[in-house]
Amino acid sequence: MRKTLWLILIVFTMGFFLKPDSIYAAKKFVTKKTAGKTVISSGSIPSIVKYRSDKLGILFSFANFNGIESANYSFTYNSNGNPQGAGGTIRASNNPTSERELLFGTCSTSVCNYHSGLTNARLVLTVKMTNGNTVTKSYRIKTYR
Repeated sequence: MRKTLWLILIVFTMGFFLKPDSIYAAKKFVTKKTAGKTVISSGSIPSIVKYRSDKLGILFSFANFNGIESANYSFTYNSNGNPQGAGGTIRASNNPTSERELLFGTCSTSVCNYHSGLTNARLVLTVKMTNGNTVTKSYRIKTYR
């Protein structure tokens, strides 16, 4: 009985001195502004990114392209300390919802050479919306070679 009373007293005292609203307060989300245009980090880009089944590359696509004028992508990684990567632009005119394949290597005439010693893999999508805003979404990619 005495232990229960002490426990209730301790919990009540902690509840009195600790203010839950100051402990759990979240930082307010503020959009970045550059040159009169709004840039939103980690915005709502309807993208789908996944590994290729052999994990020698990634596949990405857009679930829909509504409200998007264009999308730039930058795929970068290091291979044995050397920077590697690929990039491009997707517009509504070049089938934006089709799946794109980005390899950890290079291909020429159906012969692919895959890189090893991979580190710091990242895919960055930068989307220009039809309302003039720019939204950026970054993916850190785990490498297996």
